[in-house]
Amino acid sequence: MIEKQEVQELFPTPLWIVDLSPAEAAMLNAKLKAEIERLIAPRPKVPAGSNWQTPQDLHKRPAFADFVKLVETAARGVARFLQVDQYPMAITGCWANVNPPGAYHPTHHHPNNYLSGVYYVAVPPVGSRIQFQDPRPSMIMPKPRQYTRLTANGADAQSKDGRLLIFPSWVKHTVPANDGQSERISISFNLMFSNFTETMASPLWDATAGKEKA
Repeated sequence: MIEKQEVQELFPTPLWIVDLSPAEAAMLNAKLKAEIERLIAPRPKVPAGSNWQTPQDLHKRPAFADFVKLVETAARGVARFLQVDQYPMAITGCWANVNPPGAYHPTHHHPNNYLSGVYYVAVPPVGSRIQFQDPRPSMIMPKPRQYTRLTANGADAQSKDGRLLIFPSWVKHTVPANDGQSERISISFNLMFSNFTETMASPLWDATAGKEKA
């Protein structure tokens, strides 16, 4: 007979959630919202369901310096957790999204980066979320009595003002339609190792030693 049966979870996909205090979030978001409004004015017309986006160089603009510090601080914590903080990382792209009611972001990921993230400047009172897809291929998927992190092929993360999410760039994600009556404003960003091509892209296999390099 069975003496013992247990489950071990393999290859977890991390999602880092960073929340600012309400006072700090309100102060930062007021500045960010004003600058984002300035960047997209006058607003061009967009098709129904679409949104407004700024250029992808916000991290290079002085008005977003405080936000960049926030991202860099959070990213250093992530790098320490993953034990890769010995490699400098830099923001490769940073842009704002303004989603009016009904606007959404289709499923996508962020190639050629190590980490990606989103910060919420303004979220409609009805709430909002971002949905992540399970990266593992589903061969068969019988419907369980209850979906859990072990049986579902997707997971939600709740968004709110002053919340920063960081996740691996390869994770596919989507943002459902804004069902609120006000705009959903967020800032997305990507991070990559500054010296990847110089020191980190070399093969791990050492043919002379017949083993992987440490």
